[in-house]
Amino acid sequence: MNNRLLILLCCMIIMLSGCWDENDIEERGFVIGAAIDLAEDEQGKDSPTLTLTNQFVVPAGIGMPGGGGGEQKAFSNISGSGESLFGIIREMSTTVSRAPYFEHLKVIIISEEVARQPDLFGSIIDLFIRDQEMRREIKIVISEQNAQKVMKVEPEAEQLPIMYMNDVMDNTVKAGGLLEPVRMGDMHEYLLEESNYVIPRVYSLDNRIKFKGAGVFRGKSNRLVGNINDDESVGLNLITNSTEGGFIKFEINNKLMIYELKKTKNTIKIDTKDQDNIKIDITIDTEGNIGEMYGERSLLEKDFLREIEQKVNEKIELLANNVIKKGQEELQLDFFGFSDILKQKHYETWNEVKDNWDQGDNIFAKSTINVTADSIIRTTGASDRVKDQGSE
Repeated sequence: MNNRLLILLCCMIIMLSGCWDENDIEERGFVIGAAIDLAEDEQGKDSPTLTLTNQFVVPAGIGMPGGGGGEQKAFSNISGSGESLFGIIREMSTTVSRAPYFEHLKVIIISEEVARQPDLFGSIIDLFIRDQEMRREIKIVISEQNAQKVMKVEPEAEQLPIMYMNDVMDNTVKAGGLLEPVRMGDMHEYLLEESNYVIPRVYSLDNRIKFKGAGVFRGKSNRLVGNINDDESVGLNLITNSTEGGFIKFEINNKLMIYELKKTKNTIKIDTKDQDNIKIDITIDTEGNIGEMYGERSLLEKDFLREIEQKVNEKIELLANNVIKKGQEELQLDFFGFSDILKQKHYETWNEVKDNWDQGDNIFAKSTINVTADSIIRTTGASDRVKDQGSE
């Protein structure tokens, strides 16, 4: 009995002895952003040299709450080059006073040059997935220019460029043109399932961050194969039911009008009776408000509202059809998720066509896709600010 008590006491002492692997916070260099580029004159090589730039937080530059941070910058961008990102990070640890710590990493920026290299993008993402310090909420963006240049933007209202980019990304989603941010957890699923996917594109202009469409990736190779612009991104959002807010801009009687999206719901039905011509019917239902208008017509006229709804339908169908056309004719790649629906609802057919869906015979490119929109205007605003025809 005494021996058992002694063993129990020893175990309790060990458990209460503290964290055996703890590191003091002062010894950590908090990395909040990473940019990955091809090193200069390395394009096209079998084993290209990469440049990794980490954005470290400089606590002395942030200052205390309610007070200024002084003249010192709140961040420091440190770069290293090599064939291995793992090696670059280890080498960087020997050149800075605080070893890089990635648990607070917010955004990874990867240049288009890197994303277009064969067998490179997937390996880079795999490295970050493997690291136990990396969180699944890390956002990934593609830079149409040098990724390091994007991370050098110094906004006036934000001390940390990466936090500025992170906030701009969240805000831009509301505009309806930017796709939902792609996070590390999403990328893990894409790599496992070999699904085609899109990643938002970013660029810097006049010391500001701008998001511009998205890069399209082939899932089997994890390689960038093309881009879609802002309007095509809106169309993709409507097809995949990924729109949160946003608006549709159109004209009626040569006057600008804005339809503010409040609810969006889509239905996708696939007819697989003829495998040589699979038919895909997409119905997009929306509800929204008139956010802005110009002209002399009154929104109190029911016929005018019906005319507006028809114009909205036509614009939504145009946006959706344009991005579908790009997918079928230019990229010849299904990045809309139609293959997932085939797997779920037409599994036998999918097993027969999967090797030739968007490769080989490319059944997807030959499929007939129809889009139908049904829009409803719920409110016209607080007041009918536009004068009625005939009024003075």
